[in-house]
Amino acid sequence: MSGLKKGGFFPADEESAKTSEGEKWLTDFQTPVPVCNYMAEMIPFGARTILEPTAGLWNLVRAIPPEYHVTAPADFFAMPPGRFDCVLTNPPFSSRYAFGVPPELNKYGMRLGYHILQECMKMSDDVIALMPWFTISDSDVRLRALKRWGLLTVTALPRATFQYARIQTVILQLRKGFDGDTIFRVFDLRNDHKKQSLF
Repeated sequence: MSGLKKGGFFPADEESAKTSEGEKWLTDFQTPVPVCNYMAEMIPFGARTILEPTAGLWNLVRAIPPEYHVTAPADFFAMPPGRFDCVLTNPPFSSRYAFGVPPELNKYGMRLGYHILQECMKMSDDVIALMPWFTISDSDVRLRALKRWGLLTVTALPRATFQYARIQTVILQLRKGFDGDTIFRVFDLRNDHKKQSLF
């Protein structure tokens, strides 16, 4: 694995991340382990190099099997352009909960996560991203753009997936050039990663 430095969007010194809201900056917005395991199972066959652009406390990185070469930069925005076989990411949805964001990107607000997703789509033909529902539900333009690029599956997660965040989330599995029907799934991944379907 390369570039494994705790940082990027969460400070290396955990004490420095404590705010009036407590330690939830470091914990409550991290990808839950069962969700990480499910996302790691989506890595396409034949992939070798993986990018996790905003690793936080490395939950997603730890879920990736050791045979892969993982890049998890300390600062995604300072990382030189590159190509990867696959991207796994849970980008910060808002600049409010992100660290090290360039000033010109602070204006993105709740669109920061989509900006990071778009940048990842330039670096790989396979992207597996945990995103807010509103990424596809609140914008026909975004939904059409993702579908044209290649939207393989959409996995809806329960609202209670994250302890304090009540934003409904989905896992988007993107593959450049895919033009078939998108598969829609609804799973409860809070307790294990056995993918128990809710319906």
